[in-house]
Amino acid sequence: MNYQFEAEHISQHVVKYGVDVRPGILPDQEKTKLQDYGNWLIEQFPQAFETLLSGPRQLQVQRTFVLADGKRVELPTFVLTGRGPVFTFPQRLYIDGPHDLPVTDHDKIFRKALDELRARFADRLVPRVGVVNELVFDTGQINSLDIIASSLKNDLWRERAKSLRILLETPVEGKNINIEIRPTYLMHSGKPGELPEEGAKFGIIVNVDINNQNIRDNLTRADVNDILVFAGDFVPEELIRFLNGEY
Repeated sequence: MNYQFEAEHISQHVVKYGVDVRPGILPDQEKTKLQDYGNWLIEQFPQAFETLLSGPRQLQVQRTFVLADGKRVELPTFVLTGRGPVFTFPQRLYIDGPHDLPVTDHDKIFRKALDELRARFADRLVPRVGVVNELVFDTGQINSLDIIASSLKNDLWRERAKSLRILLETPVEGKNINIEIRPTYLMHSGKPGELPEEGAKFGIIVNVDINNQNIRDNLTRADVNDILVFAGDFVPEELIRFLNGEY
């Protein structure tokens, strides 16, 4: 099927940075240090971090984003998981239409946030850092399942496909590149389980996870920067060429 992936078709884009910390940071054992770090994030980067939520076994920071139409969206932008912290920077959200959000320089924010984390928890190792780009490409009224299924050679299987998810692992230059591709609806006014009505809008979810392969050593700042630069070069330019079958 003749569909061209283009940057202009991206209707949603969220960037996440995951940090593998060893041994793990436990909220019930490091409560004060974690709360101080969360408050530091809020003071340093109010455009991304706003409200600290702390409990016996969890800690996160969230922010309320005001969209162009006045709607408000509350999202967690820092979450401490069992493996380590995850920083989330929404660039564009699709809520009745695409909305650009004012979180710029997310690589710069993450670098400073990671440096501060490592300074406050100097006894921890950071053997892995990953960058996940979650994108949705708008396909308009073209059924996105048909676009993805067109990669199947057999006509019968293309017709039978009711759902399809493609997972690719493409390691290169000492990094893991994991790509997930699957169809979605951008707008559907029917009841759950019903086929989309005429005029529904479709999209293709493309998630790209890039992280370092070698996890035996404690990453240096240069190692982390190499991952961030590689991910920034790959998404969206290299990714779009790959999705369009240009190489």
